[in-house]
Amino acid sequence: MRRMTANLAIVVSGALVLAAQPTSLMAQRNTVLANGGLLHTLEAAPVMGEPYSAVEVSKLVRTLADGTTIKKGPGAGHAVMRDSNGRVRIEKRLTQPHGGDPGTLLVFVLDPVAHRLLTWNTEPKGERVALEIQLSDEKKVKPATRVTTPSREDGRPAPTVKIEDLGTEMLENVPVQATKTTTLIPAGRAGNDLPITRTSEVWVSPELQLVMKQQVTDPRTGQVTVWMTNLSRAEPDASLFRAPAGYTVKTLKQTMEEMAQRVAQMPE
Repeated sequence: MRRMTANLAIVVSGALVLAAQPTSLMAQRNTVLANGGLLHTLEAAPVMGEPYSAVEVSKLVRTLADGTTIKKGPGAGHAVMRDSNGRVRIEKRLTQPHGGDPGTLLVFVLDPVAHRLLTWNTEPKGERVALEIQLSDEKKVKPATRVTTPSREDGRPAPTVKIEDLGTEMLENVPVQATKTTTLIPAGRAGNDLPITRTSEVWVSPELQLVMKQQVTDPRTGQVTVWMTNLSRAEPDASLFRAPAGYTVKTLKQTMEEMAQRVAQMPE
């Protein structure tokens, strides 16, 4: 009982974060392009008729003051796919396969037409429940009112931003448009005694309306690179965008009520 409740709690906790902000996310949809991340996918406008599947991987390279270099990744990454109806599936691995155990995935499926997010956990011994979260209908969302407050003159020098068009390249056999944004943070802006240069390079597929690669270099945090690999333009299997056979689809409210009852019945 405890293990089943814990497994379900993993799915619910992620769902609660998403359910708390659908209105604001929907309101931003015309300004964000999708990548392999869940929040960017929720924020981005739906893309129909351009199916794909890929694996998103990332790596971090950071050089310390004494010259030590720390490298993390790239690991196995996580799968992301989109069908011709604009539905997007993102998989996050919770545990790795080991000794015949296939491991556990946390799966998210966004349906922009039905304004629905479906999520489930593939834990072999877990409860077979898929959570359904109804997102706000974009057409019913009133435009957010932005309140701007005049900035105070605090004497700090302002950063300068330079945007460069790096032209067209090919990534995973797909044409991409590359852009580089350089931000110069002058001395004294953030407690720094010397200027700090931060760069962000983004490779976007205009056809797929997808960020294929992004690389951010900042001396404070290192260089983070995220990119798509193993890209296929074939239509993914439709069954991947539905809850697996044997799973019961429940609303978030139903699941929360059932979890509360189980917790109350547990011995102290």
